[in-house]
Amino acid sequence: MVKTILLYIVVFTFVGATSFFLHEWFLGEEYDELKVLLKKAYVFHGIFSLSIIIVFRLVAKIKSVFPQLGFIYMGLLVFKIMVFTMMFYPQLMGDQIISRFYRGSILIPIAIFLILEVVFVTKILRGK
Repeated sequence: MVKTILLYIVVFTFVGATSFFLHEWFLGEEYDELKVLLKKAYVFHGIFSLSIIIVFRLVAKIKSVFPQLGFIYMGLLVFKIMVFTMMFYPQLMGDQIISRFYRGSILIPIAIFLILEVVFVTKILRGK
């Protein structure tokens, strides 16, 4: 159990850090304000996704809850997007002068960590 949780931590940290630095390099030096926001987005999604996977791994051992894990995951996914939107609403939809391309690039961490979440949740669900 501890070994798999450490594996999750290593994978999420490696993928998150690598994708962040590649994303930052791709954007260039134009928007310093955006880089701070981008870092916050990666940290938020990384920690939230990792927490979901660890909780799923622990809850998957409970036989009475296991059949509902898919529905619980869908609810947590909606909750995660709502919290992200509430936290980053001023930057994403506000009156700041940021082009749509850069606003859209803030959504890239959602896709990266969503793919990781789905891979690990699928492995957990197939494990039984």
